[in-house]
Amino acid sequence: MKDSFTTIGTVTQKPDSMVTERKWNAELQKYKITERASYTQILDEELLNSLDVTYINKVERRPFYGAVSPDFITGTLAREGVGHFSLLVEFSPLEDSVPNVPVKVKLNNVYWGDGEPSMVGKTVWFCDHYREETEPLEEGKTYISFLEVNVSDTRTGEEYPWEYVPVAVFRDRDPLLCWEEVGAGFWNTEEGEAWQNLIDELNKLTFETVPVTPTENIELLSPFHDGQAYIAKGEAISSDEYEEGSKVCLVSQTFAKLNNFKVGDKIRLQLFFTDYEYSKVAVASEGGGMSRLDILTPEGQKYDVFFEADYDIKGIYLHRSTGRDLYELVTDEIIIPSASVPEEDVRNVIAEGPMRGYNASFQIENGGINDFYEEFSKLPESSLLEVTFDDKGYERFASQMNNLQTIAVIIFLVGFVSVIASGAFLLYSAIIRQRRRTAIERALGMSRRECRTSLLAGIMILTVIAACMGGAVGGIANERMLNAASLEEDYFNTMYSKGIVGNENGELSVAANQDIVRNSIVFAVSTEVLGMFAMSLLLIGRNLKVNPIQLLGAREEE
Repeated sequence: MKDSFTTIGTVTQKPDSMVTERKWNAELQKYKITERASYTQILDEELLNSLDVTYINKVERRPFYGAVSPDFITGTLAREGVGHFSLLVEFSPLEDSVPNVPVKVKLNNVYWGDGEPSMVGKTVWFCDHYREETEPLEEGKTYISFLEVNVSDTRTGEEYPWEYVPVAVFRDRDPLLCWEEVGAGFWNTEEGEAWQNLIDELNKLTFETVPVTPTENIELLSPFHDGQAYIAKGEAISSDEYEEGSKVCLVSQTFAKLNNFKVGDKIRLQLFFTDYEYSKVAVASEGGGMSRLDILTPEGQKYDVFFEADYDIKGIYLHRSTGRDLYELVTDEIIIPSASVPEEDVRNVIAEGPMRGYNASFQIENGGINDFYEEFSKLPESSLLEVTFDDKGYERFASQMNNLQTIAVIIFLVGFVSVIASGAFLLYSAIIRQRRRTAIERALGMSRRECRTSLLAGIMILTVIAACMGGAVGGIANERMLNAASLEEDYFNTMYSKGIVGNENGELSVAANQDIVRNSIVFAVSTEVLGMFAMSLLLIGRNLKVNPIQLLGAREEE
């Protein structure tokens, strides 16, 4: 029973500072002051791994890789479109203007983010909403920019319900520009090359890229531990394969169906970026693919593939989403052993961040939470880390088992004493006090065998009846006690860290083994009957060894 529980801890580094930011609001014509949490340092997972704790799996701080492959397509490519909320476009203003208020521009070309119906040729509102000082736009010229939709500006009216805001995508440039003019020969310039690289990489992310998660045990991934994900076909990756870094992987059922993959097929994975900060959910597009702007080097170049290998599909998993939780698996996520990508080969880190619950976890022995916290409290940095455990309800289960064990011991002792006392009384009444009767029967000519049978039959009939009735009463009492203790069908709520479970209904059903109970009753009844039989034979034998004349001549003690 204990093996059905696993105790997983997740680690989150707490912010240790606040940063004040001023952001211009073009509609309000003033700066909006906001504060956000920040970090002055990023703590290493080895702080926790150095604790005197028995780990089953040490703390792993998981990145995720971006991978492409000639062997698959993504869900985004299958649905042939992205949407209209973010766009990389060429546009022309309808008149000379300064876009510190919404102005109308025509979209001449959409390089990324188009959908159905197409935005090419459409007129939209354009506003440099978050900068106080902005550059003018000239009628007849063409510009390129990355746009994001803003629905909060009420000045656009009902003609078009939202505006598009330009975003600075090359943050290492000075001055920081949100758009650039596309003139003759633009695409042959350094700036034009950077924009072309961005167009290529955004489309590669959206239509060709899948997230790859390295781990040392799928139990360390919350959806598998919680039971929201499970292996539907094939097998899970074995402990030896994790340790040896075997080239095996798990893919989602949706992704496998889209690409006609089956267990045993090979996929060639080409990894080209590494992310230690964000959850895959934060950058994934609905249905597949990704969307992010930090996909080029500071020089505006593309990241090269840093590792590639063929992976065998070991299993296909099914994941039931509960919403856009940062701990979730995404539609086209591939899971591989961490050791299958040599640490020295990992490069192209595009985002670094602290440990979060979705990317830092570990496993300890069941029942070891208090011992862990005792060691954890000795860390000088413990105040900066939050460790949350999910033991699938083991502590509650163990507490109930300990209580029931105590009750069982008490009931056993009371029952044992009762059986001994009642057995002794029965033996005394039916055999020891019947010595005179035995002497009379022998004097009347009965053989020792006949006397033994006479006494033994009487006491054994009583013993068998009493033992069977006691067993039946004990069985009924046991069943009622199990029902009262909610053990025959005991449920644990999945909302809390010490009660999260992993079956289909989000609950763990701990079923009492009734066969063991029945076997225990049969064993107890049999032991009692055999014990009484042996004691009866012993005492009857002692009675028969005494001379009948002596028994009849002696005054029976009352």
